[in-house]
Amino acid sequence: MIPDYIREHVLNAQPPGGCCVPEGSVPAIAEGHFTSARVATVGINPHGSWNRKDFLPRGSLTMDRDDLNERFLSRVWEEKTRYFERNRYRYFTTLQPILSACGATYGGRYGTGGPDLACSLDLVQWPTDPLWSELPKGCSADAQGKLLDDGASFFERILRESGNIELLLGNGRTVVEQFQRTFRVRFDNWKVDGLGARIYRGDLLGRRFIGWSAFLSNSPMTRSQRAELARLVGELHREGRS
Repeated sequence: MIPDYIREHVLNAQPPGGCCVPEGSVPAIAEGHFTSARVATVGINPHGSWNRKDFLPRGSLTMDRDDLNERFLSRVWEEKTRYFERNRYRYFTTLQPILSACGATYGGRYGTGGPDLACSLDLVQWPTDPLWSELPKGCSADAQGKLLDDGASFFERILRESGNIELLLGNGRTVVEQFQRTFRVRFDNWKVDGLGARIYRGDLLGRRFIGWSAFLSNSPMTRSQRAELARLVGELHREGRS
């Protein structure tokens, strides 16, 4: 069954004005089976735009609105929860070794990595054009702030409702710092010699948080450095569980 709060979010959420959200965009829920995941990688906002028209069945203009909404909602739910069974992108591929070190996996096309399932969550649920890093270009001056205020409550809700998630993993300094600012927390951090990155650790909304300063999709880190990062994160995760 699709939870009521997800139903409300997908069917009725509206993006804040002046924030360069493409017309007809679908707000993100999560990627993967977040209702059963124990680990979540976290980012700022979705990597691509989902348009409502892409989910509408043929002949939809003549369908009953309630029926249309149910078919639309079911399609979004299936596309998002089964995301890793259908897609394989570099951003998530670079994170899978760290998940494996934590005994978790996105599953699907990312193969196995442990008994625990992982999902992907975003602090902001709306895609933007231009990308987040280029805002407010062409948007209102406070576009990022408005989107963060809008998205933080749903991010908290999805963690509260999906009480199985125990570990949050933050990829890159920008992500880590944004979560610190939004939720007014401060993570312990230290530089690891020879790694070329800082490690962050703390508590976020009652979950353990581990992050790192290198954005792995375009980081110059070597293969051995990435392997060492995965080992360190896995070790910190196991320490937190004990």
